[in-house]
Amino acid sequence: MSKKQDIINTALNLFNSHSYNSIGIDRIISESGVAKMTFYKYFPSKAKLIEECLNTRNHNLQESLDAAIAECDPKDYLSHIRTIFVWYDAWFRSVDFNGCMFQKAVEEISKIYPSSLQPAIDYKEWLKAQLCKGLQHLGISQPLQLASFLSSILDGMTIQAQINPEQVRLDDYWKRVETLIQMELV
Repeated sequence: MSKKQDIINTALNLFNSHSYNSIGIDRIISESGVAKMTFYKYFPSKAKLIEECLNTRNHNLQESLDAAIAECDPKDYLSHIRTIFVWYDAWFRSVDFNGCMFQKAVEEISKIYPSSLQPAIDYKEWLKAQLCKGLQHLGISQPLQLASFLSSILDGMTIQAQINPEQVRLDDYWKRVETLIQMELV
């Protein structure tokens, strides 16, 4: 693994476990085991590091969700959408779940480092496109609007899971989502 990747992985873990504002460059340098000069060779500013971390997070999420969807029946588009919800539910129950790094970025650093928000925007657009694709294949007349709404439901589930994961009951959410989809099919 490269020194640059060591820095990114260390920063991702620290930012996920704590916050962007509470973690300084010196701690990242120390915990990644690189020299200060090496750090600044790759990342001239904290903003660039955060942006690179969020790009990496975006890539990792897309890769993981794509792999989960690829295991579905290729013609069962409702299962594609449900798989996204199941993936999120599993993430909420994972040991390293500390909320969404994109949501944290919007809350903590959007005014300080506005350029670092692009990966969050890119992920949300990608997620909506995945949902939209499934909804289109199901025959929904306005798939983008419903995909945006489903994406908002996932955001809400993520926030609720951060507060109390036991209150996020996938089956309850999915019944409502399925009802919404069925209503749009009529």
